[in-house]
Amino acid sequence: MQVKYIIASMLLTVSLCLTVNAQEKKQTQPGGYHGELDFVMSWKHYYSYNDWTKIMHDMQKKYPNLASIESIGKSRMGRDQYLLTITAKKTGKDTEKPAMWVDGAIHGNEVNGIMCSLYTAWYLLTRYEYDPYVYEMLNRTTFYILPGLNVDANASYVEFPNTENNPRETYRPEDNDGDGLYDEDQTEDVDGDGELTTMYKEDPNGMFKLSIDGRRFEMITDKAEKVMRFNRIGSEGFDNDGDGSINEDDLGGPDPNRNFPSDWNLQAGNPYPMSEPETRNVFEFQLAHPNIFASFHFHNTGRLIMFSRPPQARDSRTPEQVAQAKTRLDQQLAERRKENKYAQAFDYQFQKGYETDMETQTKIVEMGARILKNYRPTPSGGQGQAQASSYEMLGNYAYLIELWGSPVFAADKNDDGRITDEEYVEFVDIELNGEGWINPYQFNHPDLGEIWMGGSLKKHIGRTPPARYIEMEAEKNAQFVMYCASQFPKVEIESIEVTPAVHNLLWVDVIVKNDKVYPTVSDRTIKLGDYVKDKIFFNASGNIELLEISDGNTTISTNTSSAKAKSSGTKETEFLLRGEDSLRIRYLVKTNGAAGWIEFNTESVNGGKDNKRIEIDSK
Repeated sequence: MQVKYIIASMLLTVSLCLTVNAQEKKQTQPGGYHGELDFVMSWKHYYSYNDWTKIMHDMQKKYPNLASIESIGKSRMGRDQYLLTITAKKTGKDTEKPAMWVDGAIHGNEVNGIMCSLYTAWYLLTRYEYDPYVYEMLNRTTFYILPGLNVDANASYVEFPNTENNPRETYRPEDNDGDGLYDEDQTEDVDGDGELTTMYKEDPNGMFKLSIDGRRFEMITDKAEKVMRFNRIGSEGFDNDGDGSINEDDLGGPDPNRNFPSDWNLQAGNPYPMSEPETRNVFEFQLAHPNIFASFHFHNTGRLIMFSRPPQARDSRTPEQVAQAKTRLDQQLAERRKENKYAQAFDYQFQKGYETDMETQTKIVEMGARILKNYRPTPSGGQGQAQASSYEMLGNYAYLIELWGSPVFAADKNDDGRITDEEYVEFVDIELNGEGWINPYQFNHPDLGEIWMGGSLKKHIGRTPPARYIEMEAEKNAQFVMYCASQFPKVEIESIEVTPAVHNLLWVDVIVKNDKVYPTVSDRTIKLGDYVKDKIFFNASGNIELLEISDGNTTISTNTSSAKAKSSGTKETEFLLRGEDSLRIRYLVKTNGAAGWIEFNTESVNGGKDNKRIEIDSK
């Protein structure tokens, strides 16, 4: 299959080039052009590995001032794991800016994560010259985007007939049935129709029957009912090893999202941490890029915003105390939701010293619930997951997004939170114009003889959205990724105040602020001990001398303000800022009465740099 977006681009360019080229690029109108046609893409299509990696290379060629591309390593089967680095190169190196890591499809069948990751890259690149929000973001932030992590299984899932659940793991051969053979009995397309479905066989004692409309197999509730009966055999396939079982030794080895080192265990992540080249390549890249501040990991299914939970504390509460705490929390949340229906609260017992991380994550996922609309925030798990390792081992804020979650919002007619086969059929007929359902049919199976197959969904419905819904999911998830990046810390000098003390002495108060949600350093990074504090540097003209005073906190009172301040008697002062916080630092200087100046410069690894100068008048 060839990439189709190039043809679409050629056709659209003819009719739109005059309009686009003639207008001012910076756009402030929501109905205006934002660069979407500068690189035309169809977002109603799942691309093969060859296609989406070609798209990545074409993006880099189109936007060389913003994008670089590299392979971070090869998969077990030799495919490159291509990564896009996106930032405004004119404002500095990618490694000198706080970065957002984005990956998709660590599980082979979760290919909508590829589309969400790829869409995020496309959105950033096409809108940079048009959208002030994106322009400012890429000037100060880096994005490392790896659309497909488990590339071997990703390629198979898109290009070949598969169930919605397979292939999922990495391609490490395993002997699942203990017969000394490896991956020899896989799910297969026995009738060559390009779909994998469910097999049934007529049986007078069977527990299934055809529905009245003949499109589904349903359980028999009346044992005395006289009807053609069926037994369910299982997923479509052959008995390749002649042992009387079908599909018992399918493709796939360890779960790659249990293969990372944090909270690893043998049962889930065998045979050892980072055994798979795909996971090891990712973790080694992250280790080599300490500027990564946060990460997004796109999965499916369930419409969940799973955030990094701080280390858990032992819960010594009695059951009665737990119940009382839950009641209080529910009451508080109900009050908050009168003002903000997306408000969140979590009864999670975490260790001391992680208060800022918990508060920050709660604020972030509240906004995530607002942007994504029908997604539910919840603390994440562990057990060798990529997200857990990002936070617990590297100190990065990390989010695991469970995409889609089947079309419950559209197909669940009675709003009971589940979808019956009957509801699915109706959804397929009405919302998808009949696409997506395999009606039962008879087939002569070489091993089983006359059987029935069908009565099930096609591949891209349950776990991955039908193509027409891809862009809807990708766009809002890209917005959440960008919101998080927009809230990376930004240390600024808000003001410098000079107040006479006595004689030729002056108090100088400088206020530094971080008005973003994230702190300059996460609590987890502080616990790990691998961080650099924010710094402010004092400099002045030759006639102004900085006097030594004791470091510490003091209460000050001036004509304009009364507040707590951190006193400093040195030219270099260290500090840390929480999210949406500020700090007043007080200095004492001596002047000879002549005009001069005082200047402050800040340096923050994650919060950037700032400087401000104030002129001192002569007496």
